[in-house]
Amino acid sequence: MDKKIMFRYCCETHDKYHATNSLDCYEYAIANGIKSKFGNEINMYNIFAKDITLRMTIDENNNINLGMNYHPNQHIYIDRYENSSLEILEQLLDKNEIVLISTLHHEIKFFKYYNTPYSTEHGMPIHWLSIVHHDSEYLYYVENPDLINYDNYSYYRDNKTVGVISKKYMKKFFDRYLLCVKVHIDFERLDIFTDRLLQILKTIVATSEKKKTTNGGNEYYGITVIEKLIDVCLGESEIYNRESSEEFSYGMVDATRFIFQARIYMKECLMNFVESKTNITKDEIFDAFEPAIEAWIIVHNIFLKRHIMKQSLLSRQMIKCFSQLILHEKQIISCMGKILLYI
Repeated sequence: MDKKIMFRYCCETHDKYHATNSLDCYEYAIANGIKSKFGNEINMYNIFAKDITLRMTIDENNNINLGMNYHPNQHIYIDRYENSSLEILEQLLDKNEIVLISTLHHEIKFFKYYNTPYSTEHGMPIHWLSIVHHDSEYLYYVENPDLINYDNYSYYRDNKTVGVISKKYMKKFFDRYLLCVKVHIDFERLDIFTDRLLQILKTIVATSEKKKTTNGGNEYYGITVIEKLIDVCLGESEIYNRESSEEFSYGMVDATRFIFQARIYMKECLMNFVESKTNITKDEIFDAFEPAIEAWIIVHNIFLKRHIMKQSLLSRQMIKCFSQLILHEKQIISCMGKILLYI
């Protein structure tokens, strides 16, 4: 390999969580593609900023759906190469493009969830992998460490964050299914991502205690979500939360994982953002976010344990946790409000 890759992929972080690992596989792959093209020159955190506003809908049948606000990222464009081939992938890499691929990943030996053969009866698998380089024999890729089976993982020289796998091995999967995606970002206009971050912050502060009635039921935002969950725990709500439902229980476990991951990423994003600011310090951001992150992780772990044991998730025992969360979430909102005051 004639290209030296000395920097580590998606590992620069101020804390123990490795914030970029909390991105979904599509964003994670794009982030690694950016790093492959520009090294450490680009601050990627603003590019993938997310709204962390809690959002809960209660439909006309009093069923709960918990999640977060979503802001489409309209500044990232892609070209899809359907029915791709190894040759197309090589051509894109030779042009120094940011390239992601989707293939039969469950059959590939370096994945933790390796399972051969993979059934495509219900469609092709959806997972994105960043290919950062190639030579005559090998592909060089970056994958989330949580998804790697290290017994079957080979890495590039002294850089364990870059995996190496032979083209001959991968071609049999590519011949059956390969989708290549070329990513476009206007790196001359990175200010648009700063503008997007500030708009997200404004939305978070503005909706921190919002609730509204719709034709399909009621919607709650921010602090009002946690207050409504406390009402359910107290038995003071008519909400039928389907606690005996596997779907509801798993949905709540999944939602709380997304919630703490979004806060991990936003904390890192803001700590990078304020490096050139004087109105608020990194320590203030850390102190505002860290208790909330830890508290949401606790809630997630409790929900996960109760889900596995088929126990009720929203019981009176959760009231203390939720009450603490309200205090922590208010600290986050106050922190964001302070940032906006000086922009």
